[in-house]
Amino acid sequence: MPRTKTRKLHRSITLITVIPLLITVISGSLYSLFQYFGFDFFWLMKVHTGNFFFINFQPLYTPVVGFLTIFAIISGLFLFPRSKIKYPD
Repeated sequence: MPRTKTRKLHRSITLITVIPLLITVISGSLYSLFQYFGFDFFWLMKVHTGNFFFINFQPLYTPVVGFLTIFAIISGLFLFPRSKIKYPD
């Protein structure tokens, strides 16, 4: 795959993935932080797993976010520069 197509694909996947990942990271971190101090905000755990109050994405949220993250990582690995030096004699 040409490098420019890989960059465009990686950029588009990353833009799609960043919002659910931020929601997951922030809600999970806040939930554990609040629990440490003795507060129980269970609604943060619901948001963390994809239940957004009026819309419930729980059955699909975790696998979709997981696959998008794996795909973003794999497409990002293809962006690493390749060495042009072959094995020396």
